[in-house]
Amino acid sequence: MEIQGYNIFQQKTGQLVASLALDGSLYNCQEPASCAILRTLLQRDLVIREDLPGSGVESEEEDYDPFPDEQMCFFNLITLRPGDPHYLAAFVRRLPYLSNFEARPC
Repeated sequence: MEIQGYNIFQQKTGQLVASLALDGSLYNCQEPASCAILRTLLQRDLVIREDLPGSGVESEEEDYDPFPDEQMCFFNLITLRPGDPHYLAAFVRRLPYLSNFEARPC
C-alpha cells in the first residue's frame, strides 16, 4: 500500500486537525491555531541520530551526505532541514515528541 499523505490528529482528543501532503504542504485545515503550529514545526530543522532504525536515513545510500554544508552538531547526530528528501519521514515519526499531534498515513 502506497502512502498518499498523512492525516494529523490531536493526540488528546483524536480529532483530525489537518492533512499533510507528501511534498510537506498542509491542506484540509480544520483548526487555524493547530495549522499555524504545524506550519511553524514544518519549518524547523530536525536533529536526529545517524543510522537510527526507522529514521529514514539509510547508511547504504551512497549519494546521501549526512552532514550537509559541512555542518555537524554532535557526534552521530545529523540535521535534516525542510526540503531534505528524508525530512518528511523523520518529521511524521517525531511529531508526537515535538507537539500534541500525531500523523497517520492515509
